[in-house]
Amino acid sequence: MGTKEIYEGSPAIRASTLAYSDNFMLTTGGILNIYNNLTEEDCDLILAEARLVQVQFARAFDVSESTFELINRRLLTVTPAPQMRFNLNGVGAITDLSCLRWLPNLKAMSVDFCRLNQIDKINKYLLLEKLGIGGHRLSIKRLEEQTELEELFLFQKLKDVEEVVNQMTWLRKLTFSMLTMKGFDFLVGLNELRELHFMQGSATNYERLPDIGKIERLSYKMVRMLKIDHLWPINEMEHLKELTFKSQPHLTDLDWLTKQDVDVEVSSCRNFRD
Repeated sequence: MGTKEIYEGSPAIRASTLAYSDNFMLTTGGILNIYNNLTEEDCDLILAEARLVQVQFARAFDVSESTFELINRRLLTVTPAPQMRFNLNGVGAITDLSCLRWLPNLKAMSVDFCRLNQIDKINKYLLLEKLGIGGHRLSIKRLEEQTELEELFLFQKLKDVEEVVNQMTWLRKLTFSMLTMKGFDFLVGLNELRELHFMQGSATNYERLPDIGKIERLSYKMVRMLKIDHLWPINEMEHLKELTFKSQPHLTDLDWLTKQDVDVEVSSCRNFRD
């Protein structure tokens, strides 16, 4: 089924689409799904909407060098720059990050390595500002070579996380997702860190939070082991300005929070009472 048939056959897709052609669909959320090789006219349609957040290949096809050139020249040069998402699971359009040699303008990317580690190719072709990286029991060694990285999102079953992140003292934003952490001593040396986020993982020891960087934004989303007893160190976080909880079943109140100058957002916490 072609892109046009997909668009015309689904009212829901039509309602959530800003622009489309035979080669792409751009969602109202700014997600560009590429189905075939792009043209200059496609790029005109995409950029006319002035909303481009993420670029990704939506199915397997032989991506031409000219399509990479268009993405690099037309799409990756907009402000703010969009993220590119790669899933190296063997069934998508991209299984080898050697294609990064055609994308020198890329500054933000997310990649699921599955079982194929290609950090060496990221380091060879790019110096990123934002990176999301995941995989199945894969080491992230050599990631510390990304010395311009400001934001790092780590997800799934990664290895050597503590050893590598400890060296990345230039990070300003760090997110852990689907990772089990025993403690956070390894973050104490990250003096530039301003944001710290936990998602879908498990940890119970947050006693070092006050000693990490200058954290202004902190969030917990679907951290299944989190209980109020674990949150007391938050009261000692000198620079904290924003605190977010989402889908935390053990969060019942904010009586434990003694800091009065923090903006708190609580959502989807079924046992929480105002």
